[in-house]
Amino acid sequence: MKTMLRNIVVSVACLASLTLVHAKEVTPGTMLNKASIDGLLNDTLDGHTIKSLLTEKMEWLIRNQGFVMKLTKGKPIQVDPMVEEVTKRNAGSVTFDAKTRAPVGWKGGAPFPTIDMKDPSAGDKIAWNARYIGIEGYAMHEPYVWVYLIDLDKGVERIQNWTFKRTFMNGRYGQKAGSATTGDGTIFTKSLTYLTYPQDIAGIGVFNVRYMDPTKTEDKWVYINQFRRTKRVSGGGWMDPLGGGVDILVEDLNVWDGLPHWYPSIKLVQKRHILAVANAVSPPLDRTKPARSFEEAPYQDAKNAPYYNTLNAWEPREVYELEISTPVEHPYGKRVLYVDTQLYQSFFSEIYDKKGEFYKIISYERAPVIGKDGFKGYTTLQGRFIDFKRRHATVWAADMFLNEPEINEKTIVLETLERAAGK
Repeated sequence: MKTMLRNIVVSVACLASLTLVHAKEVTPGTMLNKASIDGLLNDTLDGHTIKSLLTEKMEWLIRNQGFVMKLTKGKPIQVDPMVEEVTKRNAGSVTFDAKTRAPVGWKGGAPFPTIDMKDPSAGDKIAWNARYIGIEGYAMHEPYVWVYLIDLDKGVERIQNWTFKRTFMNGRYGQKAGSATTGDGTIFTKSLTYLTYPQDIAGIGVFNVRYMDPTKTEDKWVYINQFRRTKRVSGGGWMDPLGGGVDILVEDLNVWDGLPHWYPSIKLVQKRHILAVANAVSPPLDRTKPARSFEEAPYQDAKNAPYYNTLNAWEPREVYELEISTPVEHPYGKRVLYVDTQLYQSFFSEIYDKKGEFYKIISYERAPVIGKDGFKGYTTLQGRFIDFKRRHATVWAADMFLNEPEINEKTIVLETLERAAGK
């Protein structure tokens, strides 16, 4: 019996050594798709096996939904040194209130720069880091968002244009930001998101005010084009559809834009590496091409089925895997989120319905972007929302401009949304 067991152990060891011998480092530019996946799973990229870099649903997408990834080696990402300086300066003054599940004493930077994997509040702290780290400066502006809608069974339906604006009123960074706080200090962000094309849905959008007080409900207004008027909505509007036929809830923007205490729990599952588009080509649009043409978005593969693949390259990134439970009234049952451990930005989310069945993915592509004042930020340039229950997808690309002085609390107001709607 001992001899038999020894032989089995030796055989397993030999098999493992043979696998390692035949595994090789993937050449940058290699395409990971349905035809190549079986031959690449045991190969490595930056020392990580391709198998270990794929979430279960990523592998399912490649094998069953035509998902394609162009592979490349990881590239270091540096943001403006003032982010780290402010984080270090304020780290000692921030505490975590277990009752409100929110930071206390935050004045800028990542409120919880050191994450203890065994801390039961680690998930909340990572989520607050994502909200507050400030690597997008004090103002964000996407004046022309190129969006197209896809019927997964029939192909591309139509192209839309959107505009997005956000100003940060606390934790501000940049040469022209002035002080770290503007206004009376009670507001964190003011945001506008609205459609500009086609005319029949122009103006549909949301104006949102988010407060510093975690117990205070957000103020939110929507423009309803059927009635040609704006309407203030309840504090639960963050879980409503964005409108215009897209596959997006208000909280889905930026992969996940909710606040931790809105959800029953945020659990830190593990730290791992996944494939992500972390250095997307910038700019993502070619505005010399005809407006609303496929050529205008050269890094989206809108001409070939399934029409939602990116032409940017995927690289290994270390992430925190979070599991987010939702309120009873929420249309989602659970969200799994992958948040970068260095930059606290989300690359990928897998969403399940109330029955625990796979529902939707959100994938964002990010890149370093230099603001108008020289601030070295990091932000999103492209993304996709794929709803497998609805058999529908929304894909977008946009030039992102950071720290434009004209994007501020005086220009991001409800009247801007109404003007966009042609009232």
